[in-house]
Amino acid sequence: MALIAIIVLGIGYFMFSGGSSPTGKIIDDSKEVQIVKLSVENGKYILNPSEVKKGILVRIEADISKMPGCSKSILIPAFNIQKNLNEKNKIIEFTPDKSGTFNIMCSMNMYRGTFIVLENDGTKSNYFETPSATGGSCSMGGCGCGGMK
Repeated sequence: MALIAIIVLGIGYFMFSGGSSPTGKIIDDSKEVQIVKLSVENGKYILNPSEVKKGILVRIEADISKMPGCSKSILIPAFNIQKNLNEKNKIIEFTPDKSGTFNIMCSMNMYRGTFIVLENDGTKSNYFETPSATGGSCSMGGCGCGGMK
């Protein structure tokens, strides 16, 4: 009887917690989604987790309260992503089609970070995207847009 109660409670928790699995991924319409939290610390983008798998939808959820100034204007060049985030629009979704270490930056190239896309089998690729040498109007200096000075 206790075992049945545990199973029922477990199923109920799964159903009412948004379908979260123990791995931190959610099942949405029979599709696996990799959830990544995005914030800024000490002038750098922090992605948690910083590793995702190729071929599986990635949903980046930005914590706007931890993203000053131009850090909300996101570029992920390798996946043709350019998005301005705000309180009502703070999700970026894409399905990575290649593996390696890739850059994320603000449109002014002041805030930067990297994340890793693993192969389907979980192995790491040796590919490392070269950081962009070109930036926006500020490049690495402070220009009053909320970045590092």
